[in-house]
Amino acid sequence: MRNLLQLIVRYSNFLLLVGLEVVAFIFVIRGNKYQQVAASGAANAVTGYVQLMTGNVTSYFRLRSDNALLLEENARLNAEIMSLLNAREVAGVTDSTYVCSDLDYSFIPARVIAFSDDRHHNYLTLNKGRRDGITPDMGVIGKDGIVGVVQAVSTHFAVVAPIIHEGIFISSMIRKNGYMSTLHWHMPDTRKANLEDVARHVDIEVGDTIVTSGMSAIFPADMPVGVVSKVALGEGDSYYGIDVQLSTDFHSLRTVHVLKFAHREELDSIQ
Repeated sequence: MRNLLQLIVRYSNFLLLVGLEVVAFIFVIRGNKYQQVAASGAANAVTGYVQLMTGNVTSYFRLRSDNALLLEENARLNAEIMSLLNAREVAGVTDSTYVCSDLDYSFIPARVIAFSDDRHHNYLTLNKGRRDGITPDMGVIGKDGIVGVVQAVSTHFAVVAPIIHEGIFISSMIRKNGYMSTLHWHMPDTRKANLEDVARHVDIEVGDTIVTSGMSAIFPADMPVGVVSKVALGEGDSYYGIDVQLSTDFHSLRTVHVLKFAHREELDSIQ
């Protein structure tokens, strides 16, 4: 307290000057309409700027919770879409560009927290695990198409082998004619894979859409896989050499949905 008093005494002249200027400024503003308007505008501008900055900071810290809510909403909407498309198919409506005949899938939203794309056996790590209902061999999809298959899980995390993994083979189908084949990736291009076992008599050309075949419980039928980008056939070849431009861009992949098949245990028990 004594030090505070000494400080006030030392700078008393300066403090008196500042006080008198503040009083004079108040009198000027109160006695002149123009200065009142100018001061009010400046105060409003400062207040607005402070509120804007405060709102931006608050919004930034709310992004994670907002994104989580959006993922949950996307999962719910995906389930509804599958239900509606199934109803269209049952009713005999076949003009849809996307038809899923299986109604027994639910969606678990997750975020990608790690990604490797520099080796033969690439992987994704998700921020969801066993406590969220994820188990090995579940399919994973993104907003543009299939992503991969869950390989291992812990309580809070899951490791996914993407389709750009040399150990992953995806049962696929040429949408326009229903011909089934196998999609397999080879290094190094992460945007392309090979469509194998397509016989030379099959009608296939650049631009054809490749989708999942639905021949396993991992993915339902007609999930987007990619588009044919190259077709080659030598004179003595029995099978085409086919490149597929993958629907999923793994370098921009941030959120995914894990597919949970309701009757997996029953299916596994009889196979």
